[in-house]
Amino acid sequence: MKVLVVEDNTLNAKFADAVLRRLGHQVDFAHNGKVGVEKFLNNDYDLILMDIQMPVMNGLEAASKIREYEEQMGVKNRIPIIAITAFAMEHDRDNCIAAGMDEYMTKPYRPADLEKMIDKVMSKYR
Repeated sequence: MKVLVVEDNTLNAKFADAVLRRLGHQVDFAHNGKVGVEKFLNNDYDLILMDIQMPVMNGLEAASKIREYEEQMGVKNRIPIIAITAFAMEHDRDNCIAAGMDEYMTKPYRPADLEKMIDKVMSKYR
């Protein structure tokens, strides 16, 4: 798969890159939500991993904009988005889902946890 990782923290981005490449995926990066939305609009991705707290545009805003675009364009197969965040409260998960994300993971995560989450989300789209 081609995965867009929207993450402003370099170490977190490198970790995601290593995990995703080990799983055989191609990886592209955006350092904030605004760049993430632009990359989504100009490229074909199979999955987005979206950090929540970022400068310029946070992950909640970015996911909402992606979902608005998909709705306006009549996209039938929307892109799966997994929230990746340090926020671990129940209302944080609810906010992510309300913004249009499909699933939610807290940082730090283990590689096996990310792999399971990707499998879970992608099984909904197959």
